[in-house]
Amino acid sequence: MSTRSFIGMVNRDLTITSVYCHWDGYVEYNGKMLLEHYNTPAKVRKLLHKGDFSSLQKNISDIQYYVDRGDEDTGAVTQNLGDFIKMCKESWCEYFYILKIDGTWAVATSTDADSYRSLEEVIDTEDPYYYNESDDRNPGLKIVDIVENSDIIDCEGKKNNNIFTVGMFLGSVRNSIVNVEFEKADGSLTERYVTLAPFLIPSEKKPKSDETEMTLEEITEKDYVRVFSITDNDWRTVKPSKIKNYSKPEVEFANKDGKFVLSLDMA
Repeated sequence: MSTRSFIGMVNRDLTITSVYCHWDGYVEYNGKMLLEHYNTPAKVRKLLHKGDFSSLQKNISDIQYYVDRGDEDTGAVTQNLGDFIKMCKESWCEYFYILKIDGTWAVATSTDADSYRSLEEVIDTEDPYYYNESDDRNPGLKIVDIVENSDIIDCEGKKNNNIFTVGMFLGSVRNSIVNVEFEKADGSLTERYVTLAPFLIPSEKKPKSDETEMTLEEITEKDYVRVFSITDNDWRTVKPSKIKNYSKPEVEFANKDGKFVLSLDMA
């Protein structure tokens, strides 16, 4: 018997885009799969792009989307929070998964479709199937706000290569690590952890040219900036006009063999 679910994400305008998944919607399967394999906005956006599908898989290429078999009206749905919750309550689905703006997953069930809990906390409970029951199996988990504000700087829909916006980005990247989502030359989206902070760039990777010393006006005019990608351990070119959003992740420095080493979760 199928366990139906909706999978979606909160957009920058606080609307929700979601799709239908027919099989294995329970937390132990879909929940764990989302946490382990669809843990960034870019990955989830790609997952939702083709609409409803049969079952969730580790690789998007292995997913059977209904549109690929000729079905109609199976595209992703975008709506406000109230309409999304109404759709959930009127559906046959049992689980509802939402990726929040801060990049964390939340889950609700058909018995309480407007009360979301942290998916990571739910999976850690003794019996995830009954996570929202007030009994001895699970203490009550905190309800989370799936459309709460975040520290992400949204650049979508703006003229990103004006001096003000470029200046904000450079101000962040020159002093810390920034998680930036941007559009590549082929039109696809990607994200990287980048920096221009000298103390975060390995000595062997220090720039050999003065590209990183361009003035704000030059960067704005040329729509071109070189940044060090911690994700790739190399330099990359980013067009400010193609940046969708960026945020400062939590960064820790661990003491390893007497040296401070950057500790950053880039899953």
